[in-house]
Amino acid sequence: MKPLHKAEQAVLGAALLEPERVAGLSGWLEPDHFHHPMHQALYAALLKLHRDGHPGMTSAADTATSLSWVNDAVTEAGQHVRGLTSAYAHSLVRACPRPRHAPFYGRMVLEGAIHRRVTEHAIRLHQAARTDAARSEVEDTPALRPGAHRIPHQPPPAMGNRTRLHLTRFHTVPG
Repeated sequence: MKPLHKAEQAVLGAALLEPERVAGLSGWLEPDHFHHPMHQALYAALLKLHRDGHPGMTSAADTATSLSWVNDAVTEAGQHVRGLTSAYAHSLVRACPRPRHAPFYGRMVLEGAIHRRVTEHAIRLHQAARTDAARSEVEDTPALRPGAHRIPHQPPPAMGNRTRLHLTRFHTVPG
């Protein structure tokens, strides 16, 4: 399993284990920073429950309220993505070694998102450069230049009794 995937699982596990961790992440970590669509949906659901003031957000929440936090998050995220179950949410909880390290896991997720975006933009830039290079090769073909089909002609200059042949440069049409 890739380290970034594990970091995504760990930050979500920390938020499910200790819901108050969402408050520290919500200012800078966004759902689209997650690579896995299921993780994006689950984090968006956690943010929504946090904004709505879910009772599980308090550290004094009892076990039943804490379980409702997990189940409500799964239910909310399940409306946007298929295949998300409570069992998967509990596997995310197991994937988090230390919930207090949630900011570090979140930072890894954010750095992964930045890396993916830079890579995506580099690929687009490369493709644009190749497209422009191919287009300029076509535009720069001598046969396609305006006036390339005409052979420029200048009469030879007169030099007394003798005429000197004046050679002109011209383009030929490939054929």
